[in-house]
Amino acid sequence: MYLELLSKSEQEDFLELAKYSMSINGQEKKEEENIFLSYKYECQLVDYKITKQDKIDTIILNFNNSTKKIKKIVLIELLGIFHADGEVCEKETNFLLNLSNSFNIEVYELNRIKRWVEAMNDIVQEGYELISK
Repeated sequence: MYLELLSKSEQEDFLELAKYSMSINGQEKKEEENIFLSYKYECQLVDYKITKQDKIDTIILNFNNSTKKIKKIVLIELLGIFHADGEVCEKETNFLLNLSNSFNIEVYELNRIKRWVEAMNDIVQEGYELISK
């Protein structure tokens, strides 16, 4: 949704982080793959190959040097991956808390972001229900 606001290198780092995030709960689900593919299209990096999974800590450090706006975008978009299967597990929640802490994003701000993402997901679902009737 907001990935076009990231630089190309930030987009590539985001894709690496998103791919990493998909396996936090021990499995990658089809819904998560679909969201990930949509992120690649949004970034216009459809052919991008994931190659930095062993450098996730470095990628997170790179984002630590980004603006607060970029950090919030990363959190919003990662929540899209986490919500793709309809649930956010404890491991995903802990990862998000640790990441937001690393980003110096206060818990209340993270909670606002979570509520907004959940509300947007509800609105999209309601839209699909409206057009399906």
